[in-house]
Amino acid sequence: MDNIVETVRFKLKEGTDVQTFLAAAEGTLSYISTCEGFVYRSLSLNEETQEWTDIVYWTNLANAQAASNSFMQDAGAQKMVSHIDGATLVMAHESVKMSAMGECIESA
Repeated sequence: MDNIVETVRFKLKEGTDVQTFLAAAEGTLSYISTCEGFVYRSLSLNEETQEWTDIVYWTNLANAQAASNSFMQDAGAQKMVSHIDGATLVMAHESVKMSAMGECIESA
């Protein structure tokens, strides 16, 4: 069975402070890191378009879907999502067909 990469692309609501949003996003880590099948997560920003990409790797699709289905039950997730412009949100689950890993350095 393939690992799954979940991508969520979105823009923030007009006037949202980036540091406030990042603090809210960090508040979801205690939930997401305890979900069955969680492997890795990163959050990035395209400075040019102001589009964010939240990437989460899962061991399988069932675990990814279970976490997605229960995500909004977490208070931290509700706080994070309150800053997102829902009209811009696009989510996908895709099978990982090839991967390679170099040295990982924790940032921010």
